[in-house]
Amino acid sequence: MENLKNALLTVINTAETTIEALEDGNINVREGISITWSAIGFVKIIKTFPAISNEFLSLSESQKQELTLWFNQEFDIANDNTEQTIEMIFATLLKLSNIFAMVTTKPQ
Repeated sequence: MENLKNALLTVINTAETTIEALEDGNINVREGISITWSAIGFVKIIKTFPAISNEFLSLSESQKQELTLWFNQEFDIANDNTEQTIEMIFATLLKLSNIFAMVTTKPQ
């Protein structure tokens, strides 16, 4: 689950940096550089996507719960309502992944 967590950390860091930069309604040069720097990790996500995908597809229910708790601890923004909404969306997507897997799995 390490590749998956590293990928999520990149997404979390980029989102948090972007949300913080947009608090005043615009992004200055320093903030833009910070966003760009945090987004560099997306290159690694692309390179390790097969491993990330395999880790995600092989998650057990207990690992999904563990990942949800981990995400909730890692993701932190100033607006608590928005933070809770994003955390709920993440948890819901993990739960829905079972349905997506059933729909996309071909019967043998």
